Amino acid sequence: MANSFKNSYFYIGYIRRVFLSLLLCFSFGLTYEFDATWIENWQKASEILDTLKISKKQKEDILNSIKNSIKALKENENELKELETLSLCVKNGDIECAKKSIEKYPKLLSYKLHPYGSLLTVTLNMKIDKTKVDAFDEKMFDFLVSKGHRIYGDDNMLPFLLLLNEAVSDEKCLEIIKKMRDDGMDLGITMPHLENISLDTVALEYYKPKTAAYILKNGQKSQFFNAYPLKIWAHIMVFFTENNASFEKELKATPKSIELSKSEKYKKFIDKEFEILKVYLEANGDEKFIAEIEKIFTELNDKESLEKLEKLGYKLKKDNLENIRRQNLENIRRQNNGK
Repeated sequence: MANSFKNSYFYIGYIRRVFLSLLLCFSFGLTYEFDATWIENWQKASEILDTLKISKKQKEDILNSIKNSIKALKENENELKELETLSLCVKNGDIECAKKSIEKYPKLLSYKLHPYGSLLTVTLNMKIDKTKVDAFDEKMFDFLVSKGHRIYGDDNMLPFLLLLNEAVSDEKCLEIIKKMRDDGMDLGITMPHLENISLDTVALEYYKPKTAAYILKNGQKSQFFNAYPLKIWAHIMVFFTENNASFEKELKATPKSIELSKSEKYKKFIDKEFEILKVYLEANGDEKFIAEIEKIFTELNDKESLEKLEKLGYKLKKDNLENIRRQNLENIRRQNNGK
């Protein structure tokens, strides 16, 4: 279990780092520079890809896609210049400016700015560090769609970006994912070049329960779906670690961790995890790994969370119930001795 925690802990931010790195590579397509500056950027893109856990073939495929995308744009200089203007209008949230470019060249709405990104991706900004926050220009997004921009073409990156972005509400994300499905998107798609990252688990991971429920109901569950309770287990462990209340070896609760489990901060955090766990169980997720979450609640003597597990239909383990009984007797004994 220690190895599972270690792997889960580092995986929590891995998906986001991969997306940000890939987008940084693809953003070179927005500069439209084909001289020494572009060559330098190309080398930077290659270096960034070297830091990701992808194969040599995957790296070559990505770089070739970037090259082909830029080559196609270069063939029409006038549209290329206008596309650069339009992308800046979208980036700056200037709808009137974007309207002028689209009226001049309606075809621009069908162009990709890079291998996995249409203009819609420019409406999304993701934080790189804790000093910044995610952003989503919903008005610009809706404007581009109203002008005829396909909400889904062959761009498998966009739905993942929507799920990852904290500024996109669960409700808005669900609305867009539904339209993408109507536009031909398979809900079983995986992230380009990273086949172990799927829509269902990303929706759960980034706390979009309504969207996750829709994906799970209408799409095929990924091979990693049934192991998702281990992610929740890891989230709980990280929560206690970040709040300086780590468990001891073999998951033994400490006075600090027990004290934290009685706080409003913990209750707010755990309610969010239960919301996701509810979606998981309603989608007939396997219960076997939930026993690991139950052990945490048992160690903390968190009766309220254990009751919630039962209300979700999970049957508590007999040995864990016995542990709680012993803890309650011990607490009564201590209280009596203190009188």
